[in-house]
Amino acid sequence: MESSNTYLIRPNHQHKFKPAIVKECVREIVRERLSGLRYDPEEVPELSRSLADCIKDKVKNAGFDRYKLVVQVVIGEQRGQGVKMSCRCLWDADTDSCAEDVFINDSLFCVVAVFGIYYY
Repeated sequence: MESSNTYLIRPNHQHKFKPAIVKECVREIVRERLSGLRYDPEEVPELSRSLADCIKDKVKNAGFDRYKLVVQVVIGEQRGQGVKMSCRCLWDADTDSCAEDVFINDSLFCVVAVFGIYYY
């Protein structure tokens, strides 16, 4: 019985992280969960966690094998203020990527970032 190596240095094209598909997943979940919702500082921590878990589960089911997923959700009160956000990470530009989406209503804003980092 011969054994072969199972490691992959690069993902197959069909399994590569696709930001457009991930962004649609994020947009669908965020619109569904936050439309018509009012900002409540007592509920925001749990809402952020549950939203991140729901997004991570849906993106995992999209078939991005061997990807580590990091989901960041920020929810704040909408008062017409400006907000700037940034992040830094070290990654392989050929295999790793990210997708983000912003939701705003009269009461709150939500920024979601999903990072897909390939396991070598």
